[in-house]
Amino acid sequence: MYNNFNYKLNYTRKNYMDVSSAKNRIDELINLLNKYSRLYYTRDISEISDYEYDQLYAELKSIESDFPELIRVDSPTQRVGDAILTSFERHVHKSRLYSLDNTYSYDELRTWYKKICTEFQRDDIELVAELKIDGLAISLIYRDGLLVTGATRGNGIEGENITTNIRAIKSIPIALEDKSVSIDVRGEIYMPYSSFEALNDEAKQLGQKELANPRNAAAGTLRQLDPKIVAKRGLAMFSYAAIFDNYDEQPKTHYETLQKLADLGLVTNSNTKLCKNIDEVIDFCKEFETKRFELGYATDGVVVKVNDISIQNSLGYTAKSPKWATAFKFPPEEICTKLLDVENGVGKTGAITPVAILAPVSLAGSIVKRASLHNYDEVNRLGVMINDYVWVKKAAEIIPKVVSVDVTKRDGSQISIKRPKKCPVCKTKLVVPFGEVNLYCPNKEKCPAQTEAKIEYFVSKNAMDIDGLGTSLVKLLLDKGLIKDAADLFALKKEDLLSLDGFQEKLASNIINAIENRRRPSLSSFLVGLSIKHVGKETADLLVGTFDTIEKLKNATEAQIDAIDGIGDKIATEVCEWFKNKDNLILLEKFENLGVEPQVVLQTKISDELAGKSFVITGTLSKPRAEFEKLIKDHGGKTTSAVSKNTSFVLAGDSPGSKLLKAQALGVTILNENSFLDLLRKGDFNEK
Repeated sequence: MYNNFNYKLNYTRKNYMDVSSAKNRIDELINLLNKYSRLYYTRDISEISDYEYDQLYAELKSIESDFPELIRVDSPTQRVGDAILTSFERHVHKSRLYSLDNTYSYDELRTWYKKICTEFQRDDIELVAELKIDGLAISLIYRDGLLVTGATRGNGIEGENITTNIRAIKSIPIALEDKSVSIDVRGEIYMPYSSFEALNDEAKQLGQKELANPRNAAAGTLRQLDPKIVAKRGLAMFSYAAIFDNYDEQPKTHYETLQKLADLGLVTNSNTKLCKNIDEVIDFCKEFETKRFELGYATDGVVVKVNDISIQNSLGYTAKSPKWATAFKFPPEEICTKLLDVENGVGKTGAITPVAILAPVSLAGSIVKRASLHNYDEVNRLGVMINDYVWVKKAAEIIPKVVSVDVTKRDGSQISIKRPKKCPVCKTKLVVPFGEVNLYCPNKEKCPAQTEAKIEYFVSKNAMDIDGLGTSLVKLLLDKGLIKDAADLFALKKEDLLSLDGFQEKLASNIINAIENRRRPSLSSFLVGLSIKHVGKETADLLVGTFDTIEKLKNATEAQIDAIDGIGDKIATEVCEWFKNKDNLILLEKFENLGVEPQVVLQTKISDELAGKSFVITGTLSKPRAEFEKLIKDHGGKTTSAVSKNTSFVLAGDSPGSKLLKAQALGVTILNENSFLDLLRKGDFNEK
């Protein structure tokens, strides 16, 4: 039941009221609409129905169209403009947005807390525990109560000005309750599960690729240049911090800051607790390890902050993070579901990967229907069978994989999984190369599945990063005979794309432009895109460091390649064999004839602190592995994929696997993420 609402549409045309009456009515409508929005988003209270809200909105829009000089900047009608941007401007943050140190361990949480208590000679220091939202950090700047700037976190020092898109998000107020306040608000923009599901339902109906998870969907939405698209997608934001221009207005505690933000009309997360000590924080973390699955949004941990802001100021910051805050990360989610069948996928190098077909299940923010079984040695190790109930988790929170079998649920219907003898696509007899466990299809040049996989990888973000060329489009281009290999992409014309169903002028132009922009790629990216066995980004960078043209690499001997520190004889053999292959040489010539000219990109270093040091990264870290690789290289170090006696350090995250065991056997120094960053700050990387 809604509260009493005596709405009558009594306004018709401009001649019905004068300017003064119009202004009064506009003010009244804006105040009402903003009030109803604020109650809905901050307290989940609906005082009026959607229909009644829409009627008020329509009246406001009608009056404003007749009296445009009276339009207020905080009017709900001004959330979304008509202009479509061409790009986002750079924005330098007035106050830096820091990242957080994190841990998966309650013992490390206690150690962090004890260190702070010891420093202040206290037994207990009050803390605030709040859910860590799986979204994108944002800065909102309000001046005299009005939203003037919305910017992405970027690198913490500068981001992008996305104000037009921020204004399109209904839960973010254009005007604060107190018009005298000037404030820099920090928050996390996310996509609720309901919005994510609606977006994927729409994509499915249009025959488009579904998005992987709500975080990716939110990030992609904020990068839209048309704010109308942002407005349709149902993003939301939780505010979690603020810096007041007037220091006297700054609350004395973090918890009071959250209450102040709510009073100003910003949305804060109700799942926040003021804790007397670390034990209460740990109880909160344990509560939400399971309770988080009942929420309407994705969360991957708990942020813990010292409540007293004077203590925060005394503790200060490291180069990257506040000392007064940390994040406890929930362990990767696992869930049990039925294995319905097994399909054999064929990769870009011909490797055969058994893929479990699952009864659909929601896992870590996305619907999972398929999961990797890696190889047939892993199938045997798990003892998995068709019709088994299996436990599935996401490796590094991204790729679903089967981790164990619930044998207690077997009912006699289970069927053994047979190792294939022929390629599921081209029917060539499979082989197992010496020293490997994977099955391979040796028909490298003629297997349609390998061709498709190679092109898909060539255009992917890991390689050439060509926007708009996803799996479905690559398959369509192959099916229609418009391409036969990756080089043919550079022969495509706009007319070729317009001949395909569903392609319009703008989309076709965007894809052709994206291809054109990659005619002078970095040599490293180009090498990765060629799908040479064992050559990923790390190896490609090492090769380019010695051979700065394709021609030089093509003429290199195995001994010359093997001599590069970090590249072994197996990789050297694969690279040389690739460049001896007649079909591959024809492909390279085709690229050259189509105007593709790979370039050596000179890397700029921040320092030489890690000069001469080699790192192997293994396990799951708090950020993508590529960010740590870049950090190491920016400071003069290098990364390799295999642990050897020449490895200086192993940076180990969660679930590190066999590389950690080999490092321990060789006596290589092992660092976790926090110790690595601490040593980098101190510049103390002398091997122990």
